[in-house]
Parts: sequence; structure tokens; C-alpha cells
Amino acid sequence: MRHGFSSTTNHTPRRQSITNSQSPSTSSQDVVDRGILDPLRSRYMSQHSAVAFPRSLGVEFQSANPPPLHSFAWNCGIRAEEAASAHTNLTQLVSFDDFKRFSDIYAATVHGPFGFLDWPYFMRRCNDYWTNQGRDLTFGAVVGGVVALGSFFAFRLGHPRELEIVQHVKTVLEDPTFSRHPSIDQINAWILRTLYLRSTTRPHVAWLASCIALHLAEATGLHQEVHSVLLTTEGDTQAKRMDQAEIERARKTFWMAWSVHTIISYEYGRSAVILNSISCKPVKDTMGDSSVVHIRIAQLIPRDNMVVSSVTHKEELINGLKELAQIPDVHPFLSLSKADVCFCFYRRLRLMKQGLEKEAIQSIIDIGNKGAEAADTFARNGHPWWNILSTTFQYFCVLLAIDTSESLSNVSWVLNIFENIVRIVDTHLAHEALDTAKVLLRDSMAKKRRDLGFLENADGQHGPETERQVDINWDALLDPTFPDALMSEEFSIYNN
Repeated sequence: MRHGFSSTTNHTPRRQSITNSQSPSTSSQDVVDRGILDPLRSRYMSQHSAVAFPRSLGVEFQSANPPPLHSFAWNCGIRAEEAASAHTNLTQLVSFDDFKRFSDIYAATVHGPFGFLDWPYFMRRCNDYWTNQGRDLTFGAVVGGVVALGSFFAFRLGHPRELEIVQHVKTVLEDPTFSRHPSIDQINAWILRTLYLRSTTRPHVAWLASCIALHLAEATGLHQEVHSVLLTTEGDTQAKRMDQAEIERARKTFWMAWSVHTIISYEYGRSAVILNSISCKPVKDTMGDSSVVHIRIAQLIPRDNMVVSSVTHKEELINGLKELAQIPDVHPFLSLSKADVCFCFYRRLRLMKQGLEKEAIQSIIDIGNKGAEAADTFARNGHPWWNILSTTFQYFCVLLAIDTSESLSNVSWVLNIFENIVRIVDTHLAHEALDTAKVLLRDSMAKKRRDLGFLENADGQHGPETERQVDINWDALLDPTFPDALMSEEFSIYNN
């Protein structure tokens, strides 16, 4: 079963069936799925929640003033809650001129494929934010996330206090005073933090941040349309006053949190957050909005926990490859994202040890070539997307693994692109990946020579001399502080 907008449309007919007095089983299931939302506190939960139960009883008893959505008796209340932390004002770290510079870089690089911020609306709020001297700390976390990513994509010309800005955002988002009251600003800030962590640190940390973003989206009820939940307040509430632009911003925030988390989880091999029900409508497909395509790519990812059999899973993955190939490359980053998901599909198909048809292999190569070209373009333009290294490295590995004439004919070209990217990035992570790629290449060549030797022996010819097995010190290769003098001299053959 795939994540998809189709799942959102399935809920509307079911809710309509209640009003039409359909079967009791359908009605009961709808009641279980339907959530309850306090729009004033942005607090959402299922109706069967222990927190919602006192209010449900009050409504059932026709109370004039039913209990609010509140965690009555959740614990004994013996200790006080954590106190708020002291925070530096973001305006003390970032001047308005610096904000303008790095937000422009963000708009030119990140906003295209990740356009979940309504940019004109965001900039108006930023002007108010600086006018009020940065008093809104939660919105300041969004501003800080934009500045941090803009600084990162300035490459070697980033803000001198970038790490302090990142730390400021982290402390605000983790402050219990704010985390007790989730909001769309918080979710947006966590999405931005996830993108920054995906670009700068280990996969586990980025995955955790993406989980938090999606959990907060559920906590605020963004995964549900307002009409499909019970509201705790009547009359002219904030939820009922939301205009269409605000509703669309909420939908974009939810689907972006969902798609970023889904892709990171699938690529890293971790469980994705599965929401019980999603009635949030699709994002409007407007001209020039690449974020819709990013969401579409994520929707092709199957739920691993819903796999029925290897046969059906293979069919789903093969169909996913076909649909990926049909998605237009409207933005270079989306070419990289398509390649990332494509390689995820291939790695799973490979584990199933079922052969691939020539058409499927050609789709993988075509998508991979597009991704490698996009990575090369980004690197030459100084845009250090995480994919420029990871996608190219994974594609190199996939070509060796496919091991056909069609795939191996692309190895040299991809390796040249990879070497060029490594020269531009020039970091330890880049060089260790290149060294590892060369180790795999030489080992693949050695295996083929051994296999050829067996055939030559059968043909009565003398096979080639047995290749010398090189003992690689992986601790030394992966540790940038390891003294070069202690590296095995034999490893030098991989650096020729």
C-alpha cells in the first residue's frame, strides 16, 4: 500500500456515508477515526483519547459547560513542570541586512523544491518581526531556520555566526514553554531544522527531527481538514475564520513535513510515522511550484509494514519505477530526489533476489544519469545539496551492482563526475566516499578477473596471476584525525 493523495480522498465519501445512514459498521469506524480539535490551543487527538473522554461524557450528558480538552489526572502533579529557558534574541545574532542577504539565497535555492513557506506572507511577517525587535521567539525560529539554510547554501561565504543561529533555533524549539503549545510556526521551524540537519550531520539526527515535525503536524490536526474533525468551541472560532490562503498554507506545511519525513525514513531504512487517518486535501498544483512534485515523489514510496508478499511488493516497486520515470524533471533537486527514491526501490528489489527486466534496468539508468547531471550542475554552481555527493555515490554503487554492459558503460562517466564533486566539496566525508568507491571498483574488477581466469583455465589457457588482496584499514580511512603515516602503504594503489 502506498502513501498517497488517494488515501485522503477515501475519507470524504466515508464521512458522507454517515449522513446518508449507511451501515452501522461503517459509521462506527468513522467515529473511531474522527478526531477532536481545540482550535484555540491547536490541540488535536482521536475521540477515544483519555484526554478527550471527560469532554465526550460532558457532551453526552448535555452539560451546559462540558469539561475542556485537558489532561485531567494524567499524572499526580507532584513535581513542577520544566521552567522556560533564557534565550538570546535572534536580532542580536542576525542584522536585518544579513537576513535579507541570506533569505534571498534561501529563496533562490531551497524555496523552489521546498516551497512550503508562503514567501510574500513570510516576508511581511519578517518586517513586523524586526519592527517588534524579535519578541516572537517561535516565529524567530522560522526566521533563524531560513537564515541558517541561506548561510549554508552560501557555501564558503556563510554567516560567521551560523552555528550560533542553529543553536538558538534548537533551544527555542526544545524549550518546554513553547513545545507544550504546538503551532504551524513550530512545524515550519522543525522542517527547516530537518533540512539543515540532513545537509550537515548524521542520518539518525535528521530522521529524529523529521519525526518531530510530523508528530507536531498531527498534534495540531494539520493532517485533518477542519470539516472532518469535531471542534471543542462553537461559533466564530479561529478555525472557522481561516481564509483560503491560510488553509492552503496549513496543507502545504503538513504535506511537506510528511514528504520530507517519508523520504528520509525510506532512504535511511527506518520506520516512518504512520498517521491513523489523513483527510488533508492535496496541495494546489500551481505553475512553477516544484514542491508539489516533491510530494508526488514521496507518495510513490510503499509502506514497508503493509507488504503482503514479495510478489506484490515487487510489482509495487516496479510500478513505482515506471511512475518515477514519468515525473518531469522540473527542478534539478527533484532529479536528485527521483534518483534517491529510485535507488531505494532498486536496493529493495535486489534484496528480494528477483531478476529485473531490461526495461526496469534502463529506467534506473536513465533516472540515475539525470541525477548525476543535476549533481554535477549543483556542484559547479556552488550549491552543496546533500544529494550531490550521496546520490552520485549511490548511483556508482548501483551501476556496479546491476553489473550489465548497459550499467558498466556508465561507470567511468559517473566516477568522473563524482571525482569533480569531491574536488569542489573537498571535505573528509567526500574523500572517504571517493576512496570507498574506488575500493569497490577495484574489488569488482578483481572478482571479474578471477572469474575470467576460471574460464581461461577451462579453455586450456593460463589464467592471470591471482590478484593481491589488499587489507584496507577502514578505521584509518574513516577517521580524518588518523595519521597518514599509519595507513597501509598498499592502500596507495587505490589513489592512483
